[in-house]
Amino acid sequence: MYAKGRRDLVIQDILDDISEPELLNYYLGISKIPGVINSPLRVDNNPSFGLNTVDGIKIHYKDFATNDSGGTFDLLQEYFHLSLNDLLNKIKKDLNSGLNDRKSSIVVTTRRKGSVIHSENTLLKCKVREWKQYDIDYWEQYGISLPWLKFANIYPISHVIITNIAKNKTYTFCADKYAYAYVEFKDNVESLKIYQPYNAEYKWTNNHDSSVWDLWEQLPETGDNLIITSSKKDAVCIWENTGIPSCSLQAESYIPKQQVVEELKQRFKNVYILYDNDFTSVKNYGRILGNKLATIFNLNQIEIPDKWKSKDTSDLAKNHGREIVKEVIFNLIKQ
Repeated sequence: MYAKGRRDLVIQDILDDISEPELLNYYLGISKIPGVINSPLRVDNNPSFGLNTVDGIKIHYKDFATNDSGGTFDLLQEYFHLSLNDLLNKIKKDLNSGLNDRKSSIVVTTRRKGSVIHSENTLLKCKVREWKQYDIDYWEQYGISLPWLKFANIYPISHVIITNIAKNKTYTFCADKYAYAYVEFKDNVESLKIYQPYNAEYKWTNNHDSSVWDLWEQLPETGDNLIITSSKKDAVCIWENTGIPSCSLQAESYIPKQQVVEELKQRFKNVYILYDNDFTSVKNYGRILGNKLATIFNLNQIEIPDKWKSKDTSDLAKNHGREIVKEVIFNLIKQ
């Protein structure tokens, strides 16, 4: 009779319980990735040991003095002088002894591409910071002032925080210098859209779903005019510079529920669709999608004239100033 053998651990067994950044934080005290540190494998008075990540999860190291390189488990093997199997058993033993309870936070500044997060198992949060003059200058060029940013629930942020509830894991990412949270409340539930205007890869991270309207909570009960536009940025620009309430869906391609649009038509005498004028594109998708929405719900479609060479209202403010925004919008709704 033979005894049943125990399966050897594999790396994924460990990663099911703890991430690579958290392992390096716990065993080596590494608190920020990417970065260059003193080598944990040798005497290194001048930091020459680089750490980087592809997606915020898988880590790669490079020792610039020796040209050695590898991943998290290669590094820990060298550090503890253990075979891979012995290292995995050590980590598993430490996990069973409460390693998960003693994990410290780690900031990883490279993360996945901008995305929409709608999973009930994932939370999107952020850390708000104080307004700086460069923030105010950035928004002013688009015709938006600090009081209106506060009115619209737009906040400057320093970190983006994503939590996987199912795995009880939280990842904290440094935000760009110019990074802002758009906060909305629907049915008393808060959701966020993170906007980093100068980040080509991670410009947007969003957990608004398709039913969330930007600035819906701020709309007056009734009024003469309402403009549905392409983005929260454009909506705030319109509202501040013309006094006309404005709101937006999460994308020009979204089609809202019939009863929601009917409610807006009952509350406002005139409802206008002002989507982007993609005048430099072969297909003017803003015009096409704006016309589609206007046709479905019998709304008034308006568009920034080509002569202004500005695809949206915030660009119009940047290119020509606040007074031109006011002039153009009022001319459009008189048509």
